Amino acid sequence: MGIKTREIDALSGSVMKKLLQFSLPLILTNWLHLLFNSVDSMVVGHWAGSLALAAVGTTFPIVMTTVSLFGGLSVGVTVCAANDYGARDEQGYRDTVHTAVPVAFIVGLVVMLLGVIFTRAPLKLISVPADVIDDSELYLRIYFLSIPGHMLYEAGASALRARGDSQNPLKFLLISGFVNVLLNLLFVIAFNMSVAGVAIATVMSRYLSVVLVFTHLRRPDSPCRVSIKEMRIHGDKLRKIIRVGLPAGLQSAMLASSDLPLQSAVNSMGSMATSGNAAVLNLDGFIFTTMDATGQACTVFTGQSAGAGEYDRASSVFRCSLLITVLVGIILGGICFLFRRPLIGLFVPGETEAIEYGAARCNIVTTTTAIYAFLITMNASLRGYGSSTVPAIITVLGLSGFRFMWAKFFVPTHRTMVGIYLSYPVAWILCIIVTALLYRTLVRRAREKMEQSKAQ
Repeated sequence: MGIKTREIDALSGSVMKKLLQFSLPLILTNWLHLLFNSVDSMVVGHWAGSLALAAVGTTFPIVMTTVSLFGGLSVGVTVCAANDYGARDEQGYRDTVHTAVPVAFIVGLVVMLLGVIFTRAPLKLISVPADVIDDSELYLRIYFLSIPGHMLYEAGASALRARGDSQNPLKFLLISGFVNVLLNLLFVIAFNMSVAGVAIATVMSRYLSVVLVFTHLRRPDSPCRVSIKEMRIHGDKLRKIIRVGLPAGLQSAMLASSDLPLQSAVNSMGSMATSGNAAVLNLDGFIFTTMDATGQACTVFTGQSAGAGEYDRASSVFRCSLLITVLVGIILGGICFLFRRPLIGLFVPGETEAIEYGAARCNIVTTTTAIYAFLITMNASLRGYGSSTVPAIITVLGLSGFRFMWAKFFVPTHRTMVGIYLSYPVAWILCIIVTALLYRTLVRRAREKMEQSKAQ
């Protein structure tokens, strides 16, 4: 009974209240994850120097591209499981979970092997400075060992969130993140292991989170108990997970990879620009992952509502989620802008030049993040209905394609942090306009498809 009380009923009561109840633990989960990553950067920046921080920071677009591409699996699992749970199809829900786990493990192993083998080439592609490329390569090779753990944790956490449980994933991350911080301090300060120490701490804490989530899922009183005997890939569930998750993963990966030419432009400005940019990535992360958390809540609540056929409630979920996400962008973006220099200074203490480079990026990105809320919410709502292909195409062309063109034609004559990152708000606005024009049509088609599926 204690475990079930953590589940939030998305199908009754105040939509706004339930969204906030579900979103807050999810936001805290993302904040803790970023906080622990920021501690990684702080530890490296303080005790290993700005070059070590630059080495870790330059890997961010590569890591995010990889994780985002295959992280679409967790989106597919969440939507599929939420639809089953909303329809009160417990067997369907169990089949989804027992399909997701072995698929996550297999995909994780493949990505790990490819990542360990092919590391140097993407670093050269984004023009990582010569004085940090060796450390960047070392960090990436070790980091990729954590990918199977990342995939398994996300599969387990998605199973819990689809039922409305966002508190247990928060608890597991809190424990593993705290261990990560302790290991960082031990490896970097006590053992003087620099970037290798940070990477090893990440790997160890990631697998600890896997142990925690599956220990919970295998408990006899767990509402979504995972059984090794039931592990097998159900074709219908895999197809739906792929249908929703693959476009979402490609969208996220292309969005992350669109930062590669921008990162390359920053790298060409020298190590101080790279360090300042790496510091600001941590600040941006707090804003964007908070907005993404409200988007995940929108996807889960829309998925359950659509699965239950309560489409009016799904529409209320969209409106409330949009309001929450816009406010998040305004408040957090404003805070990061007002206190940008002291916040950046936490990562690169005493490096005035690096701080100014980072502040220049803040001037354009953090002040416009509320615009992005409209795109996040529309895409999250459509994913909840099981429609992710068209939004993915719009985002890939509108954000990724636009940024590549921006880097090719605009940046060479405007090689400043503002000139580079002005591409963010301009691309957001373009995608929002196109997605808004198609939103109602896509929702109507998704509803019709779900009704036809139920009638069969």
